[in-house]
Amino acid sequence: MLSMCHNQTSEPRNVLMHNRSRVVSSYVWIMGVKNSAEAHESVSVSDIASLLLRRIDELADEMTAVIENAVTPYQQGVVDHETLRAASAMNIGAILGDLGRVNATASFESRENGRDRAAAGVPLTIVLEAYRVGARFIWEQVASAARKLSAGSEVVLAAGTELWQVLDTYSQELAEGYREEASARARSAEEQRSALFQALFEGHLAETNPWEAAQLLRLPQNGPLVVVAGEVPAVGRHALPRIEHILRDNLGLFSAWRLLPDIEVGVVALPNPTALLDELEEALSTCAVGRVGMSPPFSDLRETPSALTLARMALSSSLVGDGVTIFDRHLLEIAAVSAPDFMERLAKVALAGLDSIPKKERITLLETFGVWLDSAGSAQKASEQLFVHRNTVHQRLRKLEMYTGQDLGDPRSAALITLAFEIDRRP
Repeated sequence: MLSMCHNQTSEPRNVLMHNRSRVVSSYVWIMGVKNSAEAHESVSVSDIASLLLRRIDELADEMTAVIENAVTPYQQGVVDHETLRAASAMNIGAILGDLGRVNATASFESRENGRDRAAAGVPLTIVLEAYRVGARFIWEQVASAARKLSAGSEVVLAAGTELWQVLDTYSQELAEGYREEASARARSAEEQRSALFQALFEGHLAETNPWEAAQLLRLPQNGPLVVVAGEVPAVGRHALPRIEHILRDNLGLFSAWRLLPDIEVGVVALPNPTALLDELEEALSTCAVGRVGMSPPFSDLRETPSALTLARMALSSSLVGDGVTIFDRHLLEIAAVSAPDFMERLAKVALAGLDSIPKKERITLLETFGVWLDSAGSAQKASEQLFVHRNTVHQRLRKLEMYTGQDLGDPRSAALITLAFEIDRRP
């Protein structure tokens, strides 16, 4: 009641149980008084309710004041005075109207009240505290009225039992209303966020308000931003589990993510790319279950579709076990997959001379060349990685030159063979 509700129906009932223990002393006192021979056995529960209903406006004012004094956020206007007063009058009238007459099985007003509080964004803890205060106030008024009417002990017991049953029913209705509204708003926000996310990646953001879209997606309208694309292990399964929370909690980075059939894609706000790019890469590598590609930084949300294309290219260029491939740091590998038909032809022509040698020797020569590239052209470092003598590395490289007709000392020839190598080693 009184804008009081909960998203789990058990908690309001627990509040009432707590209130019952707090009014035991007043109940025992009333029981003692009413056991006297002068008790008016003709007084009924409905008589108690009727006496209180005559003062409904006064009681509404008092209940409003009690809640505002006891619950600090209500003092600060989390629910305005008139709204709280109207809810107080409605609930007092409905609860006392049922007392001693019918067993309350539903309450449309309470359910609507719960929806209103959820719509107003009143925190659940505050709602529950206001509910506790209001429930105690009503019980105290029932106890006081029973005393004035000299009600017998059995009547007082019946009034208390019925009151808590009514309050239980109303609390359940409030909780249901709150839950329904909160769920509906959550679905609406998620649907709107999903639609904006789709517009963002399909290039339709210009048809909306970019500032509003950025606010809803919790991203800056102007960068720096990066797009991340992770390869999913199966349809419906995440490529980067819990990544949004990990980036926010560990690095203070805000991001928006969406799971697609083939990839999980996200936009990450990266305030200082120079300082944070490596940390972002490490976080992605830790969470990833497969390959991940990252676009270069960009500054306008409307550039997201182009950035997604680059992130996909970076993802496609990586090999199993490569972790995160950052577009700007792996340009040669990305070039190898940027135009598949043409690149396949380039590699076939450039490496045609290797077709005449045994497959095992071909693999050895290309593996040595790859290690040599990774060693920045150092035969000594390559030999240490391959566990062979340095001269063996030189011999294999000379054979590669001989079979391909290229000179690795010539920058153009070296670039051609390097690109052909990157194309050839990808499936």
